[in-house]
Amino acid sequence: MSTPLALSAKRIEGRSRLHRASIRPSLAVYSALAEFCQARLNGHNTAFVFDPCPVTLLYYSRISSIGGNRMKVICARKDLNEGVQTAARAVTARTSLPILGHVLSAAEGERLRIAATDLEIGMECVVEANVQEPGSLTVPARYMTEVLNTLPETDVALSVAETFAVGIKCATSDFSILGLPPEEFPMLPEVKEEVSFIIDGDVLREGIRKTSFAVGVDESRAILTGILMQVTESGLKLVATDTHRLCVLDCPLVEVRGEVNAIVPGRAMNELSRIVPEGEGTVSVGISSSQVKFKAGDTVLISRLIEGQFPNFEKVIPTEYTKKLIIPREQFEASLKRVAIVAKENSNRAIIQTDDGKLTLTAESGTVGRAHEEVEIVKKGEDTRMAFSTRYLLDVLGVIDTEAVEMELTGEVNQALIRPQDSTDYLYVVMPMQIT
Repeated sequence: MSTPLALSAKRIEGRSRLHRASIRPSLAVYSALAEFCQARLNGHNTAFVFDPCPVTLLYYSRISSIGGNRMKVICARKDLNEGVQTAARAVTARTSLPILGHVLSAAEGERLRIAATDLEIGMECVVEANVQEPGSLTVPARYMTEVLNTLPETDVALSVAETFAVGIKCATSDFSILGLPPEEFPMLPEVKEEVSFIIDGDVLREGIRKTSFAVGVDESRAILTGILMQVTESGLKLVATDTHRLCVLDCPLVEVRGEVNAIVPGRAMNELSRIVPEGEGTVSVGISSSQVKFKAGDTVLISRLIEGQFPNFEKVIPTEYTKKLIIPREQFEASLKRVAIVAKENSNRAIIQTDDGKLTLTAESGTVGRAHEEVEIVKKGEDTRMAFSTRYLLDVLGVIDTEAVEMELTGEVNQALIRPQDSTDYLYVVMPMQIT
């Protein structure tokens, strides 16, 4: 019996549908089409998917419905709901291909495999099931999640008709949801792992939390919309920047094979942090030239990598300072939140000024008024007066857990370095604002 198998995945570029005469398809498209036609001639059931986005993956897959289009399976509602909810995170609200709004369920043996993709990231998880008849089906992610969320806590029976209508039965509830042929679903590609490592799940999730807020949102600078994973034998560096601030975090690894600089889309990293169970084991990571695969338990996330060279972040990290402040973190954060009420009406600008052992925070707005806060600190070096974005400062204070933070300064117009007190594995560089 044949099983779904991804044969290849290529990156292609284009701005329109393949059938439009104004677009000249790339060699990658011609090559994939040739493979597709040859596979058809050889009698394989194949699907060819082309998406116009310049940074989207092309999936060319042999997709075989396990046991045809018929399927009967029984799952615990909780397990099925968690599996569908996890996979459906890969589904985006808007898509030009209807099948990308669906989740695929394939049953074989004693397991139900659930998958979804938007062609940029893909999610796959496995749940235990009583498989009465193997097969596969697709169902709209939106309706499947809504139905499962409202069903009572008992077993759920799934089945599919020849018309691809999906039957969902639970206690006295009986649904029939219109699906699509599973043969249309683009299977997740196999990632040829040129570099691999294992990382503690809690460490990875915490690393994403401490860096993802600095990821850029300007799509015209795609290279900055991801998190750099710098893998070496000594460990992993997670780096993010939007040019206004920079986060760098060092993480320990085990079983490292190879070295690489890989840029993972910020969205993929955020979704990864949500699927890694807290306090439950490790995450296996495999990286190819164009894709990355994360495996946590029975859940897999596959994402494309962002092409290009990440900025040389090390050259913007200050190596010396003339002034150093040691500030109680909780008091600093609370004072900033209050000052931010006024500062948000003036580009989030707040002025920080030192006077011996005191840090003064002020913000002014012509439409709101003025805010003033004082925090007791330990200061080394001369007094200083600078302006910073309250949002940028609050972002980093919200992910630091130590009682105090260190703030190193070299001048009113130079970047500041913030780190947890007595820590060297995490740093945050932020540019000051003009004092007006």
